[in-house]
Amino acid sequence: MAILNVIDRYNALAPLQTPPRPILVYLEVVDYCNFSKFEILKHSDHDILTKDWANLTNRQAANKYFKILCAEEEIHCCNVKVAHLQVWVDVKDAEMARAVAAHKSSDPAFAAHLRVIQTHRHSINDHLCARLLQIYSLPGYSGPHPPVAASSIPPVPAGDCKFSVHIPSLGDSCLIYRLYGRLF
Repeated sequence: MAILNVIDRYNALAPLQTPPRPILVYLEVVDYCNFSKFEILKHSDHDILTKDWANLTNRQAANKYFKILCAEEEIHCCNVKVAHLQVWVDVKDAEMARAVAAHKSSDPAFAAHLRVIQTHRHSINDHLCARLLQIYSLPGYSGPHPPVAASSIPPVPAGDCKFSVHIPSLGDSCLIYRLYGRLF
């Protein structure tokens, strides 16, 4: 309602100006989504079009400048996230290896199941490490270049198991949750 009142007052005064200003229609005002289209700004002051910010080329240059600033911030954030991912992969691999080693003698069946989970996760982490190596070799990468951990856990051959145990599928989230409860 306030916008309608302002438009009515403006429209009453617009023809009295020298030179006369255009009459505004409510629907057109509501449809304005970009201030560069907002004609009232052009007519509100005689020298407003001479301002530096009114020049289209200057506005485009300013927009590109701020996009470059944002891109530099985004690159910095990506570099931080890459480093966090590298540390996370290394820590999770080490935690899983410690858990398998801790239960190897006390609970061999549980250790065997953990070893299967460890092998599965390690293969995924190897893919992540390969991607991290690709990121590190990018010409524009400016973050830290930590060494990517080599595959230190060889897969367990199928016939190399010294005991027989039923290992549920990795998709059983309830079982995995119970197993992690025993780890920590």
